Amino acid sequence: MVKVRKAKARLVAGRAVAPKYRTSGIRTVWLTFDDGPHKANTGKILDVLALHKIKATFFVVGRHCCLYPDVLKRTAAAGHRIANHTFSHPDLTKLSAVSVKAELKQTEAIIAPYVKGQKLIRPPYGAHNAAVDRIISSLGYRMIIWNVDTVDWSKDYKPKKWIAHGINQIRSRSSSVVLNHDIHNTTADHLNEFIERIIHLRNIRFGAPTDL
Repeated sequence: MVKVRKAKARLVAGRAVAPKYRTSGIRTVWLTFDDGPHKANTGKILDVLALHKIKATFFVVGRHCCLYPDVLKRTAAAGHRIANHTFSHPDLTKLSAVSVKAELKQTEAIIAPYVKGQKLIRPPYGAHNAAVDRIISSLGYRMIIWNVDTVDWSKDYKPKKWIAHGINQIRSRSSSVVLNHDIHNTTADHLNEFIERIIHLRNIRFGAPTDL
């Protein structure tokens, strides 16, 4: 058995970088999903993840949680990590400090029953600055960005061009935090193929959300 030594996430240029696993060539992939929950597509994604016995991290939008509380509950019950993606998905760098805090706290109040361990936040669009960073830290959050963007939201990469785009990035990294979105039909419909292609890469392991 290969022994895996975890390293803590570090900050580079203000961004949270995935911890690297120092192993004999083993690469780690964390799957993350933004913008949900969605009334139908999140459920499809949960089914695919269960098929492969993979746990992921879902950065949820508060207003969507209000619309689909049962989907949120199902996601957490399946063992996936629930994290904050603000209440209305704004660019936080364009808001006042009071509004930034409100965006985080509104969603925090909704997802609190499902959050275990340290609170995680992913700012919409990955947009943050020094002022936003200070607020995030003051509220006890750790920010998680990504280093693999599948661009699954872009019409230029639909219905499934995003798969190859993501695979090419994962192939060149030792640690990959993958950005997908559980609100898109094309992501839900082709996630199984994406995961199977990741599995076929050499020396791959799926990281636990608790290690993110």
